[in-house]
Amino acid sequence: MEKIYYGEETKKALQNFGRDLLPSELIKAYGEVKLAVLSAIQEVENRYNEKEWYALKTACEEVISGELIDQFPLPLYQGGAGTSINMNVNEVIANRANELYKESRFHPINDVNAYQSTNDTFPTAITIVLYRKLLEAEENVIKLQETLIKKENELGRILIAGRTEMQDALPITLGQVFGSWAGMIERDRWRIHKLKERIRTIPLGGTAIGTGYPVPQLVIFASEKYIREITKLPLSRSQNLPDEIANQDKWSELASVIKIIAENLYKITGDLLLYTSSLSGELKHPELQYGSTIMAAKTNPVILEYTRGIAISIKHECEKISSYCENGQLQLNPYTPFILDSFLKVFDCLNKAINTFIDKFIFLFEINKKRIEENLIRSNIILNGLVGLIGYEKVKEIYRIVEEKGVNTIEGLKEIIINNSRLSKEEVDFYLDPLNLSSFWRKWKK
Repeated sequence: MEKIYYGEETKKALQNFGRDLLPSELIKAYGEVKLAVLSAIQEVENRYNEKEWYALKTACEEVISGELIDQFPLPLYQGGAGTSINMNVNEVIANRANELYKESRFHPINDVNAYQSTNDTFPTAITIVLYRKLLEAEENVIKLQETLIKKENELGRILIAGRTEMQDALPITLGQVFGSWAGMIERDRWRIHKLKERIRTIPLGGTAIGTGYPVPQLVIFASEKYIREITKLPLSRSQNLPDEIANQDKWSELASVIKIIAENLYKITGDLLLYTSSLSGELKHPELQYGSTIMAAKTNPVILEYTRGIAISIKHECEKISSYCENGQLQLNPYTPFILDSFLKVFDCLNKAINTFIDKFIFLFEINKKRIEENLIRSNIILNGLVGLIGYEKVKEIYRIVEEKGVNTIEGLKEIIINNSRLSKEEVDFYLDPLNLSSFWRKWKK
């Protein structure tokens, strides 16, 4: 029979909330919290002899390393603000330490939970988990931004039809389109960077309601030191512990930032759906799988739809997080386990969406230059780009001539402009250059 290290309180929780497996990220973080506080107690009070301390420390390290992963059979969906999870960790560490050093009997609460409460240790563990998740998300957001910027540089001379309100408007380069998307992701990157400062605070040492009762001040200070050393994260004890325990608005802010990233992904992939659609056809979606079981020549935009579907899911999950955050009462928010559960889903989905979008679409899509040119000439938006040079009425006159003659090439368009305006061939060639059509006017020089 498999050895079980958890005890009676965990078994009661199993009866109340059912069986699952706590996320490995949380188990590791909680082990780090326990090791930090116990290290602080040992430093300040020298409570345990060498063999006792070795047993306690080793048990904590085994929790951190994942060796005891199967000893945490609880779901995150539970009442009690994480008390069952804290007790699960306490029982496992105590019983494993007792096994390592049989001459002493470590108690789950009196020893492993000394100078602690669920209300300061569980939020601290959550902060560790989510800070690490945010760092991973930041790397992927940076990767997306850099990929879009690379495309911006590669496609800087490909002129396409710019559109407003779903109608042809003015010329723009495909590089500028990718650059505008990169701008959104750049702001996402900036928001994440700023947010790291606000979510790094922890309530460790505040115990039940932030008063710190009955923890010695030196233990509080040492706990903060050890949690930073163990996690290698820039964690900082909150200067307002009652606030840090009672109010979870920092997680609502994090959810808002992740929601904005999802919304930006939704916007980018929505634009790409139009560019790759049969209606536009200026870009080609990678042919990754059969598009239809009956239409052999059809390619479905599966990656764009996948990314958009995930973005919708993220947005709604973030709204749930905000609801959990606003429903704390008085000195505690009991929904922190639910907040963590939703965030783990959100970060997993976000990272998958970004990496799949980059690897399966941005690296693989094709440009349909023939369709781009056809759309440019048919829409006459190049003429709209000359309003500042030859005037509104002259452009409308030339537009009518183009329509009457059925012009469908750039060279034919240039000829009509030369014959019906004051511009020379050299000037027309200059002003119809893609860079000039899609940027601030440069003064013509003979």
